[in-house]
Amino acid sequence: MLSRFGKGGNGSSARKSSGKDTLSLIGTDVRIVGNITTEGEIQIDGQLEGDIACSRLLIGESGRITGEITAETTQVHGEVIGKITAGAVVIARAGRITGDIIHDSIEIEAGAQLEGRLIRKSGHHQTQPAPALATASEPARLAPPRKEKDKAANGDLSAAASTA
Repeated sequence: MLSRFGKGGNGSSARKSSGKDTLSLIGTDVRIVGNITTEGEIQIDGQLEGDIACSRLLIGESGRITGEITAETTQVHGEVIGKITAGAVVIARAGRITGDIIHDSIEIEAGAQLEGRLIRKSGHHQTQPAPALATASEPARLAPPRKEKDKAANGDLSAAASTA
């Protein structure tokens, strides 16, 4: 990844600086309170208290975001407290997330910590609320136990064999 910051073999920049190709780095000693919006890539090794919208997001092991994330791809090696909405999400073994993840694809490495719901984008409808659970006016009752010959008639041969 360091080759992105350095120069190419011919002494020229390794990347052209255009919107989506720009990489922004928030260092470990930086704390931002507020929202961040960029069309490019961003790596957060410090702390962000606010929402972030970008094309690609990498949260380093020392990185911590408290807020909502919207990105095309998100890699979490640090901590996120809040909702993530992204096409592809990777949670590394050191990653810790508290919040829902709305995604197209997700990869969770062994050792990663997740407390929240995983919601596939194709099944997510923001305009329609989830149906409420049906409530009954009286509690459910258990069905009476079946007799041995009823079990055999319904295909449960283990009960019929034991009585024969």
